[in-house]
Amino acid sequence: MSRSRSRFLALALFALPLPAMAQTGGTAHLYAYTLSDRPSFEKGYRKHLEWHAARGDKLAWFAWYVMAGDRAGAFVDGTFGTTPQGLANRPDPEGDGADFRANAAPFAKALGDEGWELWRQASTATPLEERQSAPLIQVHAIAVSDPARFEAALVARPIPNASWYRAIGDGPAAYLLVTPATSVDVRPDLAGLLQRGHPALALAHAVRSETWRYAPRLALMPGGTLAP
Repeated sequence: MSRSRSRFLALALFALPLPAMAQTGGTAHLYAYTLSDRPSFEKGYRKHLEWHAARGDKLAWFAWYVMAGDRAGAFVDGTFGTTPQGLANRPDPEGDGADFRANAAPFAKALGDEGWELWRQASTATPLEERQSAPLIQVHAIAVSDPARFEAALVARPIPNASWYRAIGDGPAAYLLVTPATSVDVRPDLAGLLQRGHPALALAHAVRSETWRYAPRLALMPGGTLAP
């Protein structure tokens, strides 16, 4: 879980606008991997989660497999509902990284990591901040041509059951949309989700659209225990 956090924390502390910094519990960070040996990775990752539990980690750690979309087959883990300070003050960052490298990293190749901040004004549901995930979610990383108009359109006409995040730092996508999915058999479609008449659609395109299945055996909530 703690692979390249120092770079992220620097971005988080200096790239967030002041109104977002005033809010608490809206920072998220995601990591993605391809796996060379899924059973061995899961065994090592669960051992790594035990390391976190033994040290009383107060961050909520989620895990998913990408079932459909641009990175189908990938594993994604991440924390939601924290703050930059919460990430900075996690237990023993160096030990965290060393334990991950020893137990899980030999069976995984990093695809990248991303920082996000919850955009509360447009969000109509925040299940990840409430430390629970739907079994299936659609996740869209979105680039826009006019952020001011895009945000105004979504505030005026919110998407039901949606959580929106703004990117921390530079990257190809400025927004992340998370909403429940009903099936892995249909490729996730941003246009279908926003509905073709939504004024925000003309200002946006999906950099990445995926359906994720929650992996509760690879998740750990503060004070909880690993699922069998």
